[in-house]
Amino acid sequence: MRTVKVGLIGAGGIAQTHLRAIHLVEGIEVVAVANRTKARAVETAKKWGIPHVFEDYQDLLEMDEVEAVIVCTPNQQHRAPTVDALKAGKHVLVEKPMAASLEDAIAMTRAAHASDKILMVGLKTRYSPHMQAARSIFESGELGEVYYAETVMARRAGIPGFSDSFLRKESAGLGAVADIGVYALDAALYVMGHPRPVAVSGIANNLLGTKFARPVLGAWDWKPEELEVEDFGVASVRLDNGALLIFKTAWIMHMDSLGGTIFLGTKAGMRLDPLTIYRNEWGMLTDTLPQAPRVEDIELFKSENLAFADAIREGKPSPIPADEMLLTNVIIQGLIDSAEAGREAQVSMPEV
Repeated sequence: MRTVKVGLIGAGGIAQTHLRAIHLVEGIEVVAVANRTKARAVETAKKWGIPHVFEDYQDLLEMDEVEAVIVCTPNQQHRAPTVDALKAGKHVLVEKPMAASLEDAIAMTRAAHASDKILMVGLKTRYSPHMQAARSIFESGELGEVYYAETVMARRAGIPGFSDSFLRKESAGLGAVADIGVYALDAALYVMGHPRPVAVSGIANNLLGTKFARPVLGAWDWKPEELEVEDFGVASVRLDNGALLIFKTAWIMHMDSLGGTIFLGTKAGMRLDPLTIYRNEWGMLTDTLPQAPRVEDIELFKSENLAFADAIREGKPSPIPADEMLLTNVIIQGLIDSAEAGREAQVSMPEV
């Protein structure tokens, strides 16, 4: 098996997780790391045995040895290294969300189309056994026509204050809606076969995170004065197949849960966690719990990186293509636009 040699752009927390996963698999070697704070890149290189260190990622892209890059920069800074890497002839795995703005996501998708290289968006949850099982159940037709869905990703008190790059507009662009909300949106769209949104009505705010100095019961800490992005967002999304999707996400809330991810179909309903199928069979109501195994996060990152490397080696399409993830950016942008305007926003898939 040929070893795929990659460069790492960004050396923060998520980069360390990728390095840990790569260290546990065969066929991938990180040969260079670039970070705007070079000391952090040096520290990372020393820890993981990476031979080349740069402050400017452009120097990394000039290395012929580097066949692909993993972009682990803050959310608002995904576009430039991704586009530059594709133009330099490198395959790209960019961390979720693909971008903090629809404009950036479009530019990245167009750059991928213009190149003959892979652009994969890193979304670990795609490799969860229960997510893959849910997709198979939908494809089997077991649910019938899905006419309504809700998708949720929320924390009671979990604003990522361990790095202000999540809190500042300059580095993050958006807050909870893009950071953890993208998991929920992708889950619903992936399971349903990526229907296209046509209208979004939503609200977004940071009414709590800017007031409370500390979370409760040992949750993450943050500085309220540093929070410039939204910590809460909800939206009603009309889809082109006639279905309605309710999307809910929060970093902080006065509630233990916003519900779960569910799908209502004409033949059956499905809950994502725990994976459950609800039907009317044999003249009675039945609940079926498929035994999809649970795996640790590091296993999901291993699967993600292996899929990226295999696609490069074997000339396969992107395992999680930009065109699919662009739908999440359309909805996120629609939510933000609707919240600012105070009315429903019409949306459509951009020409890329």
